[in-house]
Amino acid sequence: MTPKIYGTVLLLTLLLITSAATAVSGEEQKDWGGEKKPETASDIAGDEGKAVKEESEAVKTEAESKEENKYTEKDAADDQMKVDRIESTLKFGMHKDRITAITLISSIKSEEMKNRVLGKLNNIIENDLNTEVKKTAISAVATHNYKDAIPSLIKALENNLEEIQIAASYSLGRLNGIESKDTAIKILNKQDFSVNSNLTDALIILLTDLKVPDIKDLAVKTVKDPRSGKMARERFMIYLGVMGTPDLKDFLLELLLDEDEDMPIRGHAVKALGTLKINDSADKIKQLLKDIEEFPFRKKQSHYNLSMLAVAALVALGDSDSIDLLMNSLRSDNAAVRLNAVNLIKEFDDERTIDILKYKMKYDQNARVKRAAKKALEDKGLLEKEKTPDENGTVKDESYESDE
Repeated sequence: MTPKIYGTVLLLTLLLITSAATAVSGEEQKDWGGEKKPETASDIAGDEGKAVKEESEAVKTEAESKEENKYTEKDAADDQMKVDRIESTLKFGMHKDRITAITLISSIKSEEMKNRVLGKLNNIIENDLNTEVKKTAISAVATHNYKDAIPSLIKALENNLEEIQIAASYSLGRLNGIESKDTAIKILNKQDFSVNSNLTDALIILLTDLKVPDIKDLAVKTVKDPRSGKMARERFMIYLGVMGTPDLKDFLLELLLDEDEDMPIRGHAVKALGTLKINDSADKIKQLLKDIEEFPFRKKQSHYNLSMLAVAALVALGDSDSIDLLMNSLRSDNAAVRLNAVNLIKEFDDERTIDILKYKMKYDQNARVKRAAKKALEDKGLLEKEKTPDENGTVKDESYESDE
């Protein structure tokens, strides 16, 4: 008998055995009145046996998972092949292939081998002539949290191309490269703040991420200077909201209460008052909110965002009047205002807030507001999720009110 015929016969035999087993199983099923015949001690033991079986399967699954994650000789060989290919491509490949090679570093399983390849990127960051390859390398070292690249990134921060400086700024921020502080401040001081600049923006973001207090005076000076561009003023205000101090109260209140000031600057000012816990600013903030309520409709509309930021600042300050203000915001005709109010009011356990959240969950005309109110109640533990199968057998979450 030829191998081909033998294989066919074997396959047919296996199929016949499978069919026979299925038929026997069906007969046994009938013998048990349509119910499945118990096959193991676990089946007969009931719930206890089922629990033991499930626990055993869970242990088995965990063991299988560990086995799957085990670094094998084959993995090591595959990694070595990837490393060799990536390194040779970085040296000799076309630029588009070199960029692809850098992105493939993430496929290397061994951290030791991965770091070996990442080390090669330092030379690219410092010396490569292709801008796109250099930018890709700069981004990759941050993605892989490769802190040994920080010295190379600091050099890139002083590159003569702004796009390289910007990329280096973002990567240094992600790597928490505090060593770059002095270089970043030196470059920032050379910038023309009257001109909107992505580099200026990136440098301030870097120094904010690093929580560097050294540029506080520069920030205040730039915001006050009428010649400063919008981009620099707004970014410095965000910085002050993180690194400012309570002694900035008068400066921040002046910005907030100035009707001629740009609305984003006023918004950043009131956010900073809340974030920096400048409690004695609460009365001025509340007076502003009263003034906004008395504005004509169109003017009031233009102040919606500022009023919500003001209420949020009062919440951050722990002011007791903020609950009433949030309750009022929840009645606003503006869905965005109601949504913001729901997200803020969930921080309070006042009975009134619970009642209005339940109302909003059931009756608000905006779907996003209803969902936010429902989530707020769930987070408070006032709604429980009950899992029930739908008509297709799919389990979905259904919430109902707790009796507690």
